Amino acid sequence: MHDYHKAVDMVNFAKEKAEQLGKSKVTKINIVVGESSGYSADSICMYFKEVSEGTVCEGAEVNVKHVKSMLQCPNCGELYARKLMHYECPKCGTEGEPSKIGTEIEIEGIEAE
Repeated sequence: MHDYHKAVDMVNFAKEKAEQLGKSKVTKINIVVGESSGYSADSICMYFKEVSEGTVCEGAEVNVKHVKSMLQCPNCGELYARKLMHYECPKCGTEGEPSKIGTEIEIEGIEAE
């Protein structure tokens, strides 16, 4: 259900931004969804279509940038994508730790006319 609330937040953000820019129609919303964010881009897009009806966002395209989760080596600092069932740093072999990369869920911006 948090995907629904994120879609509502997107509509509210885009409406405010369009108003600030003096625009009457939002044509595109660019979002970033990390693999480990706990959000489903597909669900957000589905709910966005529903909650944007009757607003300046109705019919806007949602452009999703997917971000893969990254591990960070506590020994050498290397950032790397985890391979299935393997957590070792490709540089030094130390077991990596979760990083913030891949946990994001944010609106990068809008396009409006």
